[in-house]
Amino acid sequence: MAAYTNLSCEALAAELKKERAKLDDLSKQQISAANGDAFGVFLVGVPIGSVAGGDKEGEIAASKGKVSAMQSAGMSKDCKLPA
Repeated sequence: MAAYTNLSCEALAAELKKERAKLDDLSKQQISAANGDAFGVFLVGVPIGSVAGGDKEGEIAASKGKVSAMQSAGMSKDCKLPA
C-alpha cells in the first residue's frame, strides 16, 4: 500500500484502471492455458498449456496484490475509485 499512498486520487484511479485491465488479460490467458491443459491431457496425457509456459498464476497473484494495495491506499485517502 505504501507504494501508492504518494499518488493523487486521479493518478491512483488511472493506475488502478490499468492494473485491472492487466489482471483481466492475465485471467483470460490463464483460462486459455487451462483449456489447453485439459485438451492436451485428453489427447496425449500431458498438460500442454502449462508445459509451454501458459500458466499465469504467479502474475495473477501479483496483479491482485497490486489492485488490493491500490484500493487500500484509495480508501485511506478517501478517494472515489472506480468499482
